[in-house]
Amino acid sequence: MIEKQNKQAAAFAKKVTAKYLKAIKCDSERDREVYCKSSTDYFNASEEELMTLLFNGDDNACAHYVLCRLRNNSITDNDLKYLDNALDNINCDCALIGCFLYGDKKSPYYDEKKAYYCYAITEQYGFAKAHRILKNYGKRAKLIDETDDLVLFNKLKMWISQLKNKYCAFSVDVVPAGYFDVIDYKNAYFVTARLEQPNGYQTDKETVYCAFVRGRDNGAYFDRLTDNLIEAFDIIAKRNNIPQGEIYIKGELKYNYGNAKPMVKAKSDAVEILSDAEIKIKISDGERLESNICPACGGTLGEDGACPSCGNIRGKTDGIEIRRANELEALICTQCGSPIVLDDNGKTAYCSACGTTFIVKGNALDCAVGGINYENIRADMPQGFELPDVKFVRARIADGKITAVMPESFEVMSDELRRIKYPVNAPRYIYTTPDATVNLNVNFGGSLDSKDVAAFGKQMLAVLKNSLPSAKFGEAKIIASSGNIFFVDFISAAIDQPVYNTMFFFSLDGKQGIGSWNCLGKDRWYWAPIFEHAITTMEFNEKKDI
Repeated sequence: MIEKQNKQAAAFAKKVTAKYLKAIKCDSERDREVYCKSSTDYFNASEEELMTLLFNGDDNACAHYVLCRLRNNSITDNDLKYLDNALDNINCDCALIGCFLYGDKKSPYYDEKKAYYCYAITEQYGFAKAHRILKNYGKRAKLIDETDDLVLFNKLKMWISQLKNKYCAFSVDVVPAGYFDVIDYKNAYFVTARLEQPNGYQTDKETVYCAFVRGRDNGAYFDRLTDNLIEAFDIIAKRNNIPQGEIYIKGELKYNYGNAKPMVKAKSDAVEILSDAEIKIKISDGERLESNICPACGGTLGEDGACPSCGNIRGKTDGIEIRRANELEALICTQCGSPIVLDDNGKTAYCSACGTTFIVKGNALDCAVGGINYENIRADMPQGFELPDVKFVRARIADGKITAVMPESFEVMSDELRRIKYPVNAPRYIYTTPDATVNLNVNFGGSLDSKDVAAFGKQMLAVLKNSLPSAKFGEAKIIASSGNIFFVDFISAAIDQPVYNTMFFFSLDGKQGIGSWNCLGKDRWYWAPIFEHAITTMEFNEKKDI
């Protein structure tokens, strides 16, 4: 009898493990990436190692610990409590385990209420099968309503637990999901929230929950959702000493906490477009001029950007020149000599003529393909490439302190992305393209007179070279046309591929100004002259509070 039970337990553990592996290796029906991040480290870890991770708060390890206990036929009530605690943290891996553990009617741990809770959690991560189960609303309406309420409260609890600052107001909106990559998007609504600090800074809107309308009575569903949000944010506001807030359902104000005034998104770091900015780009087949050479007479420019020979000063210009690559700098296939095309992320390259594929290793293409030579700070336009279709504008940024040329698509970097890209010491103002591959950062520090910009720039350059020993630096120089800017560019290593950077140091209202532009190293042939043009034509607006 015991041997038979052991065999049944082993078969059930194998079944659960197989279903779990299938779930985490597949995308949902809408080709969505599954967000549970199971790795081979968990599968290879011992039961004792997984328990240690579990006790240190690793909910993903909890899922694998329960699997391990299942396989060893040694699972206990305490193990299930660990799993249930991780479910309250809305952990996807544990919810997947729970779907199979609690949802299989042949399982010794079958629990319909817990199973539906797990379905609702995995639905939040885009699992279409769980959504189909929950969409069968008529037979389990009360149970599904209770489950939805619990997931909403726990997601809000997790969201608010990550907030560290003091806030004085909240604003919640329930809006249609629209045609996003969301299952059943016609019935999906995003619950978004943002918060305001006493200094006026507001967080970006963050989606904290995805609500799916159940049943045929939409009015009753939204009434219940409204009541739940009011109850939840009433608790959140009191526990976090937030004196006022508002909740909107499909654009209609449903709750005003503390007589709050409508929260208008602060514009302190916004991009205020003033006009279009046409940049004239000339593609040249001639030799590229060194940055310290006068374009008028070929003489050597001084540190102040002036040519002692003809008196020309490096000034604001409406045009830039990009040199077309020669054979040494072109992307050429080593097999047939045809042009090579880089993929979008710069990790591989392929020849459309013979089909040869090349792999990018570190800073260079394998098989000695020419063209991505990161020893050269400035690159030429690769053969076969065309100028990207980028529209530029002239805009005010950084609380109106700076007027600069930038891509029209530039936007303020979201708080979520800011935390990822700049986990510590983030610049005050960060602007980026929608794909986050081109960025402009500005920060302000201590006192600095304009006459001391060169000395300050040299000091900061020394710090950069010391902290980035593997970086390749270009020629530092003073750009006088914008009021003494110390300029330097360099290529630094990143996780996947090198990054091209330009940094500029300046004085504004007697304070230190530090700015930087950056892009992917492979794209610097286009952006490097654009960056320098943007810095050269930059205007600083005095007497603004910093």
